[in-house]
Amino acid sequence: MKFLEIKAKDKKYIEQIIEVEKEAFGVSGGVDEWILKPIIRYGKVFVLVIEDEVIGIAEYIRNFDGDEMFLYGFSIKKDYRKCGYGKKLLEESVKIFRENKIKKIGLTVSLENEGAIELYKKLGFKMEEMLKDEYGKGIDRLYFSRKI
Repeated sequence: MKFLEIKAKDKKYIEQIIEVEKEAFGVSGGVDEWILKPIIRYGKVFVLVIEDEVIGIAEYIRNFDGDEMFLYGFSIKKDYRKCGYGKKLLEESVKIFRENKIKKIGLTVSLENEGAIELYKKLGFKMEEMLKDEYGKGIDRLYFSRKI
């Protein structure tokens, strides 16, 4: 298994990221190349790869006014969930951000996504607030953060 930072030239991985996103979030919920390329260039995108297959993705953008990274997107391929890969992906991300003097990671998660909420709590993320109608009417999210 490899932990990699994706660059704009990594076309084979970018195509796989988009497919994993569709699997996790549906056609209208995942990122496409129009969204992914700016995140790669101006944020950070990390993947876990097994035998040249992307099995996990973490996409981060940075708070312009501070020292916080925001976990924009996070997904593990269905066949690889509940095997520790999500934990590994987040822990490796934290190492890199700590080296770069980032102080905090924030994220939002669906109230119904119990597996993700459990993972974030295990890794030291704390729920700070419920964001009512965050992505439109009736689409509420929980905001979690972790100091690093």
